[in-house]
Amino acid sequence: MKKCALLLILVGLTAFSMAQDPLFTQKTGNINHFNPALVGAQSDFGVQLNYRNQWPTLPLNPITSSLLTNYNLKNGLGFGLEVKSESVGSTRSDALKANISHAFSKNSFEIKTGANIGILQNSIDVTKLNFRDPNDPILNEIKEHSPTKRVSIDIGVASYYKGFLLAMSALQVNEPNLDIPQNPAGSLIPRLVGNLAYLKEFDNIALAGMATFQHQNVSSVLETQVFGQYKFVKLGVGYHQRFGSFGNSDFFSAVLGIQFDKFSVGYSYDEDVFNSSRVSSTGTHQATAAWYIKGLNKERGMSRLMNVLL
Repeated sequence: MKKCALLLILVGLTAFSMAQDPLFTQKTGNINHFNPALVGAQSDFGVQLNYRNQWPTLPLNPITSSLLTNYNLKNGLGFGLEVKSESVGSTRSDALKANISHAFSKNSFEIKTGANIGILQNSIDVTKLNFRDPNDPILNEIKEHSPTKRVSIDIGVASYYKGFLLAMSALQVNEPNLDIPQNPAGSLIPRLVGNLAYLKEFDNIALAGMATFQHQNVSSVLETQVFGQYKFVKLGVGYHQRFGSFGNSDFFSAVLGIQFDKFSVGYSYDEDVFNSSRVSSTGTHQATAAWYIKGLNKERGMSRLMNVLL
């Protein structure tokens, strides 16, 4: 009974660490994480790198990295490929996603649709588990069911008209089961994302505001962000409100970046300022870098809006 109880606790911790998707402050550096329809909105041919380090002062903290590349054809079709990996202690989650999108515009109205099909894999590094007996049945159970692979499907749509962007997406809509060991009730819950943004352009300055709502399982997040760009310098601030059963505190974010026609870099810092215990309030760091091989898209309003965001 003790071993069964320990196994249930271990499985529960693993499922908890992998069931909730990471929250990225920077949108354009992780656009496929929010909406597959917006992949390729910034450049017809580009490569984006992202690194996120959450609570770095704590042991076994979450670390996420990703690489996304895209290529757009002249007929409106676009293709992308993303590789992403996240580690939390002894657990690791990997994803390989292929993206396809289509852009249509008429006069001032633009609409993009997109979808991902990917392979998700969850695994446990048994070398990081403290088992005295190498033949422990619990350890053997973990080895037998790790790694777990499943197919994931994401869909999204985005529209733009006279400065306004409205986008909606649903991630892992097929609810892949990635529990270790597999549990019929442990399917990955779909994540629903909605974005509402507005762009205002002046001679040398562009301002943009974005509200992002995300809901997954029993947790929701509402993010309000404001961005400004002067020539090649971009700044932004945000306030993030959490709702749901986990009881996490709200947090502020600040972003700084530089962007040229062929490349950009950005950095953001999140701080949970309302956590009086300071147990987990150690900040989250995120850095992105992009190479726009064909340069930035500047003809369409949706592209110009995405170029102002971070």
